[in-house]
Amino acid sequence: MKRLLFAIAFFSLPLLAQTRAAQVSALEGRAARTPPKGIPAPLAVGNAVAQGDTLTTEDDSRLELKFSDNSFLRLGPHAKLQLAEAHFAGGAAKRKMSARLFFGNIWAKVTSVIQGQQKFQIETENAVAGVRGTTFRVDARTDKSVLVRVYAGAVAVARNLPSYATGKPGEPRREVPGPEEVTREKWEKLVGRQMQIVIAADGTPGDPEQFAEDVDKNDAWAQWNQKRDAEAK
Repeated sequence: MKRLLFAIAFFSLPLLAQTRAAQVSALEGRAARTPPKGIPAPLAVGNAVAQGDTLTTEDDSRLELKFSDNSFLRLGPHAKLQLAEAHFAGGAAKRKMSARLFFGNIWAKVTSVIQGQQKFQIETENAVAGVRGTTFRVDARTDKSVLVRVYAGAVAVARNLPSYATGKPGEPRREVPGPEEVTREKWEKLVGRQMQIVIAADGTPGDPEQFAEDVDKNDAWAQWNQKRDAEAK
């Protein structure tokens, strides 16, 4: 089972409409979008982002993306994320979204439970969070550890070999196989509502544990997201 990880205007208008995966629905501070074969350009509310785009936020900045199924993905300050896959044509039954979080924090709010052939996942350097629904955060920390905290629904967290891995010191970046087939022997943990898990820098998982109701009382990032979630209802 494979599981777990947006510069403008070189497209014509018809092509942009065809490739748009999401729209910037909120922005505080500054963020940029870099297409696969382009240069970074600043983002603004209302701008479109496409599959393959890389998004970055500056310090003290927050970026919110809205997908066509009304799901949201938000980046915290000093974050970098690539929208690796985003297919929403054909309705909710065929939606597939996969993003690679290189560093920083993200918050996801998915409109409904992921099931069947649907996919909504976040890949980091050493773990992949496959969403089953519906509100969660992923923090890719500076020490390479990863926090996954689930506020609603459940997330399946597994070991990952990311496609953006590098070779030995001095070697150029190269493509490697994507996330492996993950068996329970290699480890996969289901993290439910009001639970969290920490994956160590070497990929060793902790055990899912319950977090306190007031764990985010001093966390401005979490409080901003909770407010945005409430406004989206």
